[in-house]
Amino acid sequence: MASLLLTDPQRDAVFTAIVDTANAVVLPRFQNLGDGEIDTKTSPTDLVTIADREAEVRLTAALTAILPGSVVVGEEAVSSDPKVLDAIAGDAPVWIVDPVDGTRNFAAGQTPFCVMVGLAVEGVQVGAWIWRPIDAEMIVAFRDEGAQLFETTSGHDRRLQVSRPLAAAEMNGFVSFKYLTEEQRSLARLNARRMRRIQSIGCAGEEYLRIAEGRDHFAVFGRINPWDHCPGSLIVEEAGGLAVIGGEAYGPRHSDGPLWIASSAHVLQTARHQLLDSGSDPEDKG
Repeated sequence: MASLLLTDPQRDAVFTAIVDTANAVVLPRFQNLGDGEIDTKTSPTDLVTIADREAEVRLTAALTAILPGSVVVGEEAVSSDPKVLDAIAGDAPVWIVDPVDGTRNFAAGQTPFCVMVGLAVEGVQVGAWIWRPIDAEMIVAFRDEGAQLFETTSGHDRRLQVSRPLAAAEMNGFVSFKYLTEEQRSLARLNARRMRRIQSIGCAGEEYLRIAEGRDHFAVFGRINPWDHCPGSLIVEEAGGLAVIGGEAYGPRHSDGPLWIASSAHVLQTARHQLLDSGSDPEDKG
């Protein structure tokens, strides 16, 4: 589907637009934000910076020029006007943009953070780009074409492939405790000891990358905004994993979680049972 939608020159143009945007307005402000360049949105911890806003404006102009007739759903535009989100239900190709994923890290002068762009058609993710500015690495996936990581400094690239451990004690995962229900949060905290490692690093894009690379194996998210998950979910799927809500594959039109990302169906079932089971600690069957 993506191969019919974007030509090779258009794909290259998207890659370049993301890198150029990050170099122009994101990286120069890392550890260099001035007074008045950090603001809040829905809560004191829901941050936005001048880099988020300027990057989204630049990407919106660039992406719609690359693919005429397309529209953009960006995190900051939706924050200003929630009706912008309605475009995901429309017929036009939709660019889904998170101009700075990991804003709290970025605002604190810490990593990880990234720039994420997804492309969806009729509610299906068909293209994904995650740019890691500090490492100068781009992760790209197109539906049915696999996922690749490009090291722009060295010129090397490699295909991504998930890893599939069998035992819970071998599984690493990410849990966004803040956005789970109180019951889910309590259970997950209590049962985290059953897994090898549970953490949250405040950057969904980085978490998706680590699962696609095989360094980690699952994630559970309670808050389902398309800009947080549209790019990364496709990358994990194309690396051999899965993204599900309830009993169906995740898509950008979903709005209610929890969303589970996993390297395999077995990992998904094991992690969900081990973390959210309220019974006694079950024997690990491997």
